[in-house]
Order: sequence, then structure tokens, then C-alpha cells
Amino acid sequence: MTARRGDERAVVPGCGTLVALKAMCLDNLLHLGDERIYLKDGQSRFLFVSEGWIDAYASGLAMAEIVGKTDADFFGKEHARTALADEKRIMRTGKPMITSIEREEYKDRPFAWVETTKLPLRDDHGRIVGTFGISRDQTERLTAERALARQAQQLQIQNERLRELDHLKDEFIAAVSHELRTPLASIIGYVELLEDEDASGPDAGHFLEVIGRNAYRLSRLIGDLLFLSGIQSGTMTMEFRLTDLGEVAASAVDEMRHEAERKQITLSLSAVPLPCVADPDRICQLLTNLISNAVKFTPRGGSVWVKTGTEGELAVLTVADTGNGIPEADLKSIFDRFFRSRAAARQAIPGTGLGLTISKAIADAHGGSVTVESAEGQGSVFRAYLPLGKPRPRGASPHG
Repeated sequence: MTARRGDERAVVPGCGTLVALKAMCLDNLLHLGDERIYLKDGQSRFLFVSEGWIDAYASGLAMAEIVGKTDADFFGKEHARTALADEKRIMRTGKPMITSIEREEYKDRPFAWVETTKLPLRDDHGRIVGTFGISRDQTERLTAERALARQAQQLQIQNERLRELDHLKDEFIAAVSHELRTPLASIIGYVELLEDEDASGPDAGHFLEVIGRNAYRLSRLIGDLLFLSGIQSGTMTMEFRLTDLGEVAASAVDEMRHEAERKQITLSLSAVPLPCVADPDRICQLLTNLISNAVKFTPRGGSVWVKTGTEGELAVLTVADTGNGIPEADLKSIFDRFFRSRAAARQAIPGTGLGLTISKAIADAHGGSVTVESAEGQGSVFRAYLPLGKPRPRGASPHG
């Protein structure tokens, strides 16, 4: 058949030729390498599948063994049910489903992720008689993308944590500078007063007391810094020996008695003889830090209680107060190094944010733990749990 267009002659294929071309195109399409192509009838039964589809889902089967079967014969129940619902919707509405990511579940192997396009299959009169679909395995790509996304998220979390630590270090340096400067200024000032006055004058004793108190404060701060360095380097040492925790608690309370009285805080002790294998100096340091914290955050006229006891095979050292309490948002970070609570910043309460970190490290080195119960405005209760038997230290070098 020919058609004239000016002086040109164009060849127009007849109906038989068009049918042959369609058949050839379909045959070529179904024999594409890795493409997973299928045609289904109105009951979602397979009419044709590509070689790539057979390789992926029905290796070893011939086309004749696949025609007439459904997804339920090759896939898991949930995937087959979802695919059937998709195809019914496409045949009902005529709307295709373009490049949808699906999770394919199989009967005999792990699931995979595929990118799927599903279209209505029409006859020569435009009526929908089934569905046509093509899918590509995207498992490797999606797995890699998700791994990269997880890594990016982890890096973001780590970066945020590093920024937070950097901020905390800045605050720590500022706090340490203040903690060093204040007692040094006091020591220098009172030394100058002693130099200006008769060393045997009536105020000399008071001057020396102030100098001694501030020198002790400096010594304790330097000790805390060295202790923190030992924790970080793994060189913290413990001298374990049989220790009466009741006596240790009494020593810690006596050490903090003056500070409590200065703030008119009632500091009470309820202790019984409690033999335990421990480092008495470190346990005293642990308790002193907890008591010091309680006194700092308890308003004038409040109370702090120290108690020793047991729970099963554990010794329990309790420090409770009627102080300001700890906001819930701060509880998760309260034992982190350099951490200063919102209340401390708001009320300008001095400190370096090391006391609770050190207390926890000492408890850990004894194979124990430190817990806190607190609510803002309702006081706090800290408990140190220590094994009564021979400790199994974590993160320390035991001696003795």
C-alpha cells in the first residue's frame, strides 16, 4: 500500500504488518537481559514473563509452567496480597503505578527491594484486560543509601556531641579559672594583711584560718583535676583493704560540717559499723563529693542526711537533701564530666562539674554504681552501691 505526498511516495504498513511488528517488539521486550517484565490477565494470572523475570523468581521453569499461575505461587503471602490489590485498583481505575519502591517477600529466601512500574493492559478496543509490569532490583542501591544515611546520622550525632563537649569544656575552663582565682585572691589578700600587721595580733589566727581553708580548697581542686586525668588515661589506682564504711561516712560528714553550719544547714548522720573491702580514702572522697553537692544545692536552713545500710550483698551509702532538686532534662547528663546543671548556672553556684563524675568513677572502680532520684523543687537522693565482698573493679588498677 502506498500514499502520495507531493512527489514523494511513503510506504504504509498494512494491518498484518503492524500486528507482526507489535509481536516482534513484545518478543524483544520479553527477552531483554535483566528486566523483569510480566503480562497478566484480568484475574492477575501470568500470560507472559521475560527471561529476566524467570531468572529472578522462577529459575529452572519454562514459560509454559508459569503461564496461568499467580504471585501466590512465587512470593510470600503478604507480598502476593498487596500485589493483587494494586493490580485490581489499576484495572478498575486505569491509573498506572509508576516507579514505586516495594518490598518483595519470597517463600524460600530473604526479601528484596524493587522499583516497580505497573500499567493497565488494553486490547485493540482500549478495554482494560489485565496488567503489564516491569521491576528492577534496588536492594543493593537502597541498602547502600540507607547505610550512608545511618552513617550520616551517626556523624551528625557525633558532631553534635563533640560540639556539646567543646561547649562544656569552655564552661569547665571558665569554672576552673574562677575556682582557682577566688581562693588564690583570698590567700594573697590575707597574706598581705599578715605582712602589714603584727603576726601575733588578735586577727592573725583568723587570717591563718582563712588562708588554710582556701589552700585546702585549691588542693582539693587540683586533686580532682589529677583524678580526672587518671580516669581518662586509665591509670587511676585503688588501695583496697578491710574498711568500716560507717567510720568513712562519719569522716566525710565531719569534713563537710563547717560548710553546712556556715549555711545553717542541718547535716545529720545515721551510720552503723559496716565492714567492706574498699579504698577508704576514695570512698570518703565519693561521699564528700555527694555531701558537698547536697550542701551547695540546699537553701539556707535546709537539711542533708547521710545514711549507711545494706541491700542484699551490697552496701548502700545514701545522701539525701531538701534542696532545689534536679530538672528531669538534666538527670541523663548529671554524671557526665564538666556537666553543670541549669540550676547551678542560674543561681551562680560555684563548681567545676567534676564531683559527680569522680564519685561515679570511684563506685565503678569498686564494682558498684551511683544512682540519683530527684525532681525539681523536691530535693535529691543519691545512693552509692558497693559490693560487700571482694570488689570486681572496672576501669581501675587495684593494689593492696
